[in-house]
Amino acid sequence: MKVMLQHIPFLLLLKCIYAVETDILVFTVATNETDGFQRYISSARTFGIEPIVLGHGDIWKGGDNIKANPGGGWKINLLKNALQNYENKENKIILFTDAYDVIFIGKLSEVIQRFKNTGAKVLFGAEPYCWPDVELAQQYPEVDKGARFLNSGLFMGYIPEVINILNRAEIEDTGDDQLYYTHAFLDKEFREKNSIQLDHMSNIFQNIFGSASNLEILSNNDKDGSAETFSLKNVQTNSEPLIVHGNGLSKLTLNYLGNYLPNGIWNSYEGCISCKDGEIDLKKFSKSEWPIVHLSIFIEANTPFIEGFFNKIYRQEYPKEKIHLFIHNMMKYHSSHVENFIQTYGSEYSSVKEIKPEDGSPEWTARDLSVSQCLAKNCDIYFAVDSIAHLDNPHTIKLLIEQNRTVVAPMLVRPGKAWSNFWGALTKDGFYARSNDYMDIVYNNKR
Repeated sequence: MKVMLQHIPFLLLLKCIYAVETDILVFTVATNETDGFQRYISSARTFGIEPIVLGHGDIWKGGDNIKANPGGGWKINLLKNALQNYENKENKIILFTDAYDVIFIGKLSEVIQRFKNTGAKVLFGAEPYCWPDVELAQQYPEVDKGARFLNSGLFMGYIPEVINILNRAEIEDTGDDQLYYTHAFLDKEFREKNSIQLDHMSNIFQNIFGSASNLEILSNNDKDGSAETFSLKNVQTNSEPLIVHGNGLSKLTLNYLGNYLPNGIWNSYEGCISCKDGEIDLKKFSKSEWPIVHLSIFIEANTPFIEGFFNKIYRQEYPKEKIHLFIHNMMKYHSSHVENFIQTYGSEYSSVKEIKPEDGSPEWTARDLSVSQCLAKNCDIYFAVDSIAHLDNPHTIKLLIEQNRTVVAPMLVRPGKAWSNFWGALTKDGFYARSNDYMDIVYNNKR
């Protein structure tokens, strides 16, 4: 038997179960079990919510590259079909959210109460940009404060009125869902008849793009000395939203917020609580069942203390027969070091592949080749280590595998320095940027 790396299960629920409310159905659309979807489901379960997942296992039909282009009409058609069995449920509410870039941060009962307080029959989230047709902006009603334009990633409403919107017109699967809902909202007679409103003040729905600078994570410390709790505040509207949507180019901001929200993700007493979710214990399995590792070593520059580097590689407490070794050495100066390591310890590994300086393979070619060899060897884990990185902890490989993540890396620091291999944030161009919590993480104040 082989160790199976587990993730949060992808559920397709045929009925909706709630611990608190029975007059609401939560729908989403997700075809694949991505990390974003796992985060979404985990946040929902924090509040006893089990969304009905539409499109599970299907091929996405809502258009290509919808991150940058219009699309998503398939979501409307999926929801329309799903609601056919509820047409006579006049008092039942449905909540629709996107899946991969959404986090629940508040109780469903509070979502319902705030929705009912608006007096609306249907409520959409709002954002500061008119997408995908900017020329429609002038047709929107003016607002004194908050976001002006409709966003279709988060909305809720009573089933009859939602069905009215879904049946208002036909839409191709590749059509744009936000444009469809926009036309419905901008039809004043239709809007008023179905009592459609936008959550301009983000009392329930917070769309991040264009509003990230207005968001602040609040830390609330209890007087009894227990771990602090966190909430999200929109300082522009003075609201504390309950569902967050990383629409458009705000995925990285959502990722940052997701490090602390919802409550139970992290606190200063226990550190990263959610990091323990899905962990495995290799000690419960025989070593013959442990994952096969492809350990790729890259020597791209003359490196001091290279002997110590190789010693720490060999000292890794992981079965050598479970490791395929790949070494790319660009430096003739280190040829003797590599040769000595291979001659001394190479026979203990499952296989050894060496690319020498005289082979003339550039770094990028070697890295691609190492991945191809990993696949050819049917490896379970690909682990790349540069010669400038010393693995001081002999249990590094084992500990990383036990984290059971799709992508994970050890954190490397220079003692007493602000330098590390950790990028807390990225610029719009994909380069390094310092996050608000970078220094706390580097100095081990936050784990």
